[in-house]
Amino acid sequence: MKSLFSKEGLKILESFCFAPTLFAFDYDGTLSKIVRNPSEARLSKQTAELLRRLEKLAPVGVISGRAVKDLTPLLSYRPKYLIGNHGLEGLRASKGSLENAKKVCVRWKEEFSVKIRRHSGVSLEDKDFSLALHYRRSRSKAEVRASLLESCGELTPSPRIILGKCVINLVPPGAPHKGMALLELMLECGARNAFYLGDDDTDEDVFALPDARLLSVRVGQKRNSSAHYYLERQGDLNRQLRRIIGFLERE
Repeated sequence: MKSLFSKEGLKILESFCFAPTLFAFDYDGTLSKIVRNPSEARLSKQTAELLRRLEKLAPVGVISGRAVKDLTPLLSYRPKYLIGNHGLEGLRASKGSLENAKKVCVRWKEEFSVKIRRHSGVSLEDKDFSLALHYRRSRSKAEVRASLLESCGELTPSPRIILGKCVINLVPPGAPHKGMALLELMLECGARNAFYLGDDDTDEDVFALPDARLLSVRVGQKRNSSAHYYLERQGDLNRQLRRIIGFLERE
């Protein structure tokens, strides 16, 4: 991985701004900082203003693991395209697929209601169409994580597990992922290319897409990530947005 602010990275970024490009972002740890209480992960005024400026120049989307209903109150600015639940809740989600996912999550929640009581500092987030097990407040994170993963393996039907930063996401089998959501969003807005910024293993479904039309960037350098480039920290987000806006305005 190379820095997006390297000479090569900026040259590639500028070239993507010359063609119709979708600019899509993860939310937690990307557009907002990681915080101890997820309900406090609000979009800063400065970032919101930059996204408003960007959307006047190109299509903008947010593809989050959160449910849309939980993400919306955190946004002082809401882009036209808002995708939730790792891609399941979005553009063309059928009523039948959402109802099926909800039934599966209700079943899982019932199975987990007793199991998570064994561990202090663990909470279950019900996102209607997927579940998330948070263990950031646990004192024995490695042990709790291993125990939770063992319990996840006993669920019926077997979930698709997406690991995050002190969180285990459980997605119903067969549900679309963030990579599929991004490709669908490109078709929807007529974009030839896509730029995607994420920060976690939950974003690897996008980073791993074998598509030359995609420029993928990760917040934080990670050796085994499939992202093309990286930003040093989440605090570099606004600097990056200004660069993109500058290239687009010049074009």
